[in-house]
Amino acid sequence: MANNEELFKNIISHSKEYGFIFPSSEIYDGLSAVYDYGQYGALLKNNIREYWWRSMVQLNEHIVGLAAAIFMHPTTWKASGHVEAFSDPLIDNKDSKKRYRADVLIEEHVAKIEAKIDKEVEKAQARFGETFDAGMYRTTNGRVLEYQKRWMK
Repeated sequence: MANNEELFKNIISHSKEYGFIFPSSEIYDGLSAVYDYGQYGALLKNNIREYWWRSMVQLNEHIVGLAAAIFMHPTTWKASGHVEAFSDPLIDNKDSKKRYRADVLIEEHVAKIEAKIDKEVEKAQARFGETFDAGMYRTTNGRVLEYQKRWMK
């Protein structure tokens, strides 16, 4: 436990030193455990938000973006399914006695398949050298196409 606390203090110290965060209201004695984003922290936060928006909204044809207030009439929450119908599908592993979110398991499975594809591409790159076209390989190689089929299922 002490190691985690020490690590956390080091991360906070480093983040403050390099302009990622500053104690909130610092000139008025601050607020305990509340931080404001510094110049680099604001950039990092915006980059992460933009990446998330691109990957979750723009690259998904079945999702549209919406910027709504957090405070909404309770009927809105009911209509959106967040009151009665909301659930995070969980899967219980009876052997390990652990519980997993289904979406996390899917993401991990996709990451494994992508890693296999990347490994195939790297092996081919090493074999063919400078003339190798990774894009072409990804769209024509049978093994890579088979991995992609599994990914799409």
